[in-house]
Parts: sequence; C-alpha cells; structure tokens
Amino acid sequence: MPAGCFVILLPTDSDYKIMGYFFKEGKSDFEITNDFFLRLNLDHSKNEYNLLKIQDLQIFSYIHKFKGKITRNASGIIIGLLLNENDKPEKFRSSLKEAAEAFEIPSLNILKKSREEFEIILKDIYLEHLEPLIDILQPEALKASIINITKFMISGETQERKIAQDLVEKIENREHTKISENYKIAENAIKSLDYEKAAKFYNKAAEIAESLYIMDIATSLREKGDFSQQIPELSKERERFIQEARNALRNEDFHTAYTLYRRASEISKKLVQFDKEEEYRLKSKALEEFYKIDEKYR
Repeated sequence: MPAGCFVILLPTDSDYKIMGYFFKEGKSDFEITNDFFLRLNLDHSKNEYNLLKIQDLQIFSYIHKFKGKITRNASGIIIGLLLNENDKPEKFRSSLKEAAEAFEIPSLNILKKSREEFEIILKDIYLEHLEPLIDILQPEALKASIINITKFMISGETQERKIAQDLVEKIENREHTKISENYKIAENAIKSLDYEKAAKFYNKAAEIAESLYIMDIATSLREKGDFSQQIPELSKERERFIQEARNALRNEDFHTAYTLYRRASEISKKLVQFDKEEEYRLKSKALEEFYKIDEKYR
C-alpha cells in the first residue's frame, strides 16, 4: 500500500517549489532535498515516469506538462507516490497520470494556494485517484460513488433527474458489480501475459463505468486497456534489441552491445518494468566502460 505522495511545481522563474506532501500515517521522515530534486528532474528530462529507491521506499513519479495560460507561470508538476518495497509501481501508472492532470483544473487555481490549502486538495486527490484501484472498484465503493452522483443530479434539470433515476435502477440491477468482475478478469489476464484479453476486459469495465457516469474510473480503465495493447509490441522490440546485443557481444562489438542494452533499458522504463530497466542499464554501463578501456589499449 502507498505511504503517501508529494507534488513539486516547476515554475518558470525558479528551479522548483514544493507544493505539499500527504502521508497516510500523518507523518514521515521523507523530505525533498535539493539533491533529490536534481536527481528526479534529470531523470524526468528523459522519461515521463521514473522510479527511485531511497532506503526502504520506492519513489514512483510522473512529470505532467501544463498547457494553456498556466504555462506563463509554471511549466508543469512532478507528482510522486511513496511506495513500500513490495508495492508494484506499474499498478499505479494510469492513476498517477490522472492525479497529475487533476491539478490542472482551472477552478483549483493551485498556483495561488498556500501550502496548507494545497495539502487539503492533495489529500482529496490522493484518496480519489491514488488509492489502489482494486479498493476503489469494490462493489460497495462503486455504489457509494454512483449514489453521490445521483444526489448531485437529482436537484438539476429534467434531463439530469432522468439520468439520476436511470442510475438508481442500474444500481438496483447491480450493474456496478460488472465493473469489478471485468477488472478482475483483466488483471488475471495480465498475470498470464494475455494482453489482448486484458485490454478487452479493461475496456469492457470502462464502458460500464462510463454508462454509470463514474468518468474518472472509466478514464483509468481505458488507460490500462490502451497500455495493455502496447505491451506485446514493446516487449518484442526489447527482445530484439537484447538478442542483437548478445550477438554483438559474441562478435566482440562492445559499442553496439552497450548501445542496444541501453535501448532495451529505455523500453523497459516505458513498460514501467523497473527491475528490467535497471538490469539492462547496468549491463549497458558495464559494457560501455569495457568498450572505452578496450579502445584505449587496443
């Protein structure tokens, strides 16, 4: 389970500004230092997603670039999730992106918030977007979300009241439970490496979520479906680079080998498979050093 999160603003007139932290237990020894920011910012100059390991925490982060008028004052934000050693970062990929995008909503006007005001918003966004999706998709949690939507719509215009009535009927028919069912099928398909099936059932769950007007959950499920469809092609491309790197090693072509392992590492980062990213990055680095020494004494 995540331990909390943080948000760093990237202003146009300075390096960075810590907007705030949220810790589930209320406190933590974690702190963003200048050194930590420099390391994080350097990694995000190359990748949207990043993973850093600090003591017993994994810091899974995403950089979101702003659009529109807000870019006059800030280029974007970096949002980071504090994960425990046993948490799997890839499970939070879509929800981390959603949370980052939520801060750009004009009505929030985050650039004018004090630290205290921002951390109240951060807590709400964490609970809405960054709690593990499996918890949010429990039937009772889904039912509660939909009921809240109907309460809002019931006081609206005729069309909204009709939608609210339709939602009540769908809850009574237990339509919301189908979201959980399809999500679980998709997750099991991921575990068995059947990515086509996973994408199909993530999208089925998303369609039901859309019909029940829980759009944030629908967006997250769509993101998972789209990402699942990309995995086979990216995995094939990575496997090709690895095989070519091994062939280059057999021919003592160390330059080609380390270049190909580096590309395999970059693809692993796109796949949010940070153990593989580290493996191929370290192999690339070792072979690059070997290549330099070999060239020096050739």
